[in-house]
Amino acid sequence: MAISNMQSIKQSNYSAIYKLLYSNNKLSKQLIAEQLQLSLPTVSSNLQELINNQLVKKNGKFESQMGRRATAYSINPTAIVSLGVEIFYDHASVVLINTLGDLIATSRLSLMFERQESYFKQFGTWISNFIDNQKLKKSQIAGVGIGIQGLVSNDGQTILYGKILNCTGLSTTDFKPYLNYNITFYHDADCVAVAEQEQNKSNGDAIYLSIGEHLGTAIMVDGQIYSGQNGRSGTMEHITLDSHQGRQCYCGKKGCIETYCSLSSLLVDNESATAFFNRLNQNDQGTVARWKTYLDYLADAINNLHMFVDNPIYLAGEIVRFIDQNTIDALAERTKKITAFPDDYNYLFLGKITDFAVAIGAGLPKIDEAINNI
Repeated sequence: MAISNMQSIKQSNYSAIYKLLYSNNKLSKQLIAEQLQLSLPTVSSNLQELINNQLVKKNGKFESQMGRRATAYSINPTAIVSLGVEIFYDHASVVLINTLGDLIATSRLSLMFERQESYFKQFGTWISNFIDNQKLKKSQIAGVGIGIQGLVSNDGQTILYGKILNCTGLSTTDFKPYLNYNITFYHDADCVAVAEQEQNKSNGDAIYLSIGEHLGTAIMVDGQIYSGQNGRSGTMEHITLDSHQGRQCYCGKKGCIETYCSLSSLLVDNESATAFFNRLNQNDQGTVARWKTYLDYLADAINNLHMFVDNPIYLAGEIVRFIDQNTIDALAERTKKITAFPDDYNYLFLGKITDFAVAIGAGLPKIDEAINNI
């Protein structure tokens, strides 16, 4: 029992020192000892073990006005990496993220999604080649997070509802024969929220509207996705504005916010978002009229969501490439005119991530899992 307790204490110190370094740029032995209230010999032995395991490295010297300069220690950011993947109907993207959450490399593959062995095989070959090209060892890879358009089981292993990609019932085991890593599914809108929270270094409460071809929404509470009892909380894209005569939604209902506030609802057949916003910037009158109508619908949706959850609301996802603070200001003016309560503070903000937001948000939790297990 005594030996077991000693081993537990040793592991706890080892973990605490690593996590302290993870939360700081670099520290000396003395600072580590002071902050964790450990002896210098304990800190020294654990640091050496962390260095031997390539989790920590020496990182220069601290400035000193007298005496010897203390050695600085920091984590090795490439010791733990993760892969984040986003799957859409006509392509997939992968990003490589290091321990600090930095984006190291990306790749995109044009590949039509289908629940066929040929898809999983081609997908797995592409990811494996990406790993080989980055010269990664399997031991470095914390796992593969896959952001996908669908509701995900609590264990992240099964798609419970995937109407957009017709992927209901899809399992991580479908990928395992061709991608033998720790794989987890995440709802794409949740991924965008996670990525934006990390970008903003925020642990606050917020609603994220991920606006792309489809609309996705997510709620953050205390820095964590709030998914509710059955994983359906936050799917506010299926709140209806007119359930009887509204526009037809892919879910089968009419009048969902999705059908008024997604980019698909804004664009006409065979029109790209880039083409639309180019014409908008050229002040094409028909395009301007469509944009104003879209903003009116979006303001209605934002106002309704703010009535449910009185927290900051972020516009994120693909639309971030095309809009700026002027759009946020225009929406804020619209919501002030229709709200039931006086708005004496600003609650609407623009996201920061313009590319690979889903993939980034899918990869970050795998890093967190690995760090928590040290």
